Amino acid sequence: MKFKRISVASNLLCFISAIYIAIFFNRTVFAFISDYLNGDYLVTGVVVLAIFLLTYCLLVLFSAPYLIKPALIFFIAVSASSAYFIDHFGVFITPNMIENAATTTRAESGHLINGHFILSMLLYAGLPSALIFWVKIKHRPFTQKLWVNTLLISGCLIVTLVLVMNHFGTISSMFRDKKEEIVARINPLAPVSSSIRYLVKANKERTYVAKPLGTDAVQLKPYKGDGDKKRLTVIVVGETARAQSFSFNGYAHDTNPQLRARDVLNFSNTTSCGTETAVSVPCMFSPFPRADYSSKKFRQSENLMDVLNHAGLQPLWIENNTGTKRVADRIETIDLSLMQEGNPNCEDGECYDQVLVDQLAARMDGFKSNTVVVLHMLGSHGPAYYRRYPADAAVFKPACNTSNFSECTQQEIINAYDNTILYTDKILAEIIDLLKSKEGEFASSMIYMSDHGESLGEKGLYLHGMPYFIAPREQTSIPFFSWFSPDFLKQNDLDMACLRQQTDKPTSHDDLFNLALGLMDVKTSIYDEKLDIFNICRSVETAN
Repeated sequence: MKFKRISVASNLLCFISAIYIAIFFNRTVFAFISDYLNGDYLVTGVVVLAIFLLTYCLLVLFSAPYLIKPALIFFIAVSASSAYFIDHFGVFITPNMIENAATTTRAESGHLINGHFILSMLLYAGLPSALIFWVKIKHRPFTQKLWVNTLLISGCLIVTLVLVMNHFGTISSMFRDKKEEIVARINPLAPVSSSIRYLVKANKERTYVAKPLGTDAVQLKPYKGDGDKKRLTVIVVGETARAQSFSFNGYAHDTNPQLRARDVLNFSNTTSCGTETAVSVPCMFSPFPRADYSSKKFRQSENLMDVLNHAGLQPLWIENNTGTKRVADRIETIDLSLMQEGNPNCEDGECYDQVLVDQLAARMDGFKSNTVVVLHMLGSHGPAYYRRYPADAAVFKPACNTSNFSECTQQEIINAYDNTILYTDKILAEIIDLLKSKEGEFASSMIYMSDHGESLGEKGLYLHGMPYFIAPREQTSIPFFSWFSPDFLKQNDLDMACLRQQTDKPTSHDDLFNLALGLMDVKTSIYDEKLDIFNICRSVETAN
């Protein structure tokens, strides 16, 4: 049986598409607006109608022959994919979120683009796209179409303006208070505008050149091979670990049994620079505090790794995540994603963080002088928490063993996440034990900081990446541990009792830059002892 193709006027098809996008892909933002306005259905309706009319205007702009079908299919597909993550994980679609998506790995993408996502896309994007492709579209002559579209768009904008002005006080107050929560969840506005902003930023950053930093850096106590021990600091960059899920900080699940048995300092009041890796990792290694940090400033300046390199420390970065985020561009880097074949700790393009311990152990005999090693963990990266630890390391059960959270209870999601923290505890303990086993050669220290936290269903939010100024504490409160060998304390003239007194004081990613320089006794004009949280615990004679 052959179906006769339906003929539809171009503007009518745009109108139907705008209604479809509004109803199916903006439910979350409409519900948020209604809740914020305490059920004021009149003003809520005005905002909903305004968003619909603006969407219609956007679609009409692309209603030309040969352009309308691909444009409508594109906007529906983009809206469908964006709405999936907004509705299921509570994420905001911002330029930083687009950057995260653009720089993700194939394995990480596979956890997000799962069967549930594909089914959703087939249903909400595939079917309407097929209908759009199938129908015949009627177009007016060019001049007539130009006038009609101009009148339509002008009329919609005037109606929108009148509606908004009639309730300007309420609407303007709402947008002043909740602009980011609203704009970053409107489809297709959020994904399209954020993608454009990201591409513009990325294109500009291609031209940036890193200005030299700390080229006067020298080691006050370089290794001379005269019987003294080499100084080694291991900086472990955690992934998606939140402070609230560490039993060190009073959490009910015992997620730190191994670190508790070691002489670890827990800085319990630490905040991150950002809520996503692409922001936090560059920020924590940059010389700029969070209040003064920007991606542009980072790209136009060298960072901590470069300063350590200028001092002759030959820093090494070992990568088990999605990349160094340009921090290690000018130093030696080992990308473990290229070394997975035959490794029992690796599967489907990802490795357990055990590979970091193994790689550090394999490299230590080659360290001939003082050095700094950065280990970038995969940590607790979601939503596939169950893939971050071996099956026999699952202590908290039942755990969510899928990346589709809709198939799990919140407690199962929390259990899976807590297992990742427990596994991180094991990895950090093994790093400490490895450093202890080499005490005959090295005076060692370990610093652990997570890049950001994670939401596990609190207030309907999952994962991370919220705009910082509205991000919940779960996404910005991070763990920060330090460990020192006796010889390292002696070389640095650090008083352990004094250090313990600092652990309740506010700390942040801002502290890492000067802290690391101080630990390695690096003298440079850019080192600020007032910003080195450990400096207060050095003897007066040796404090830089």
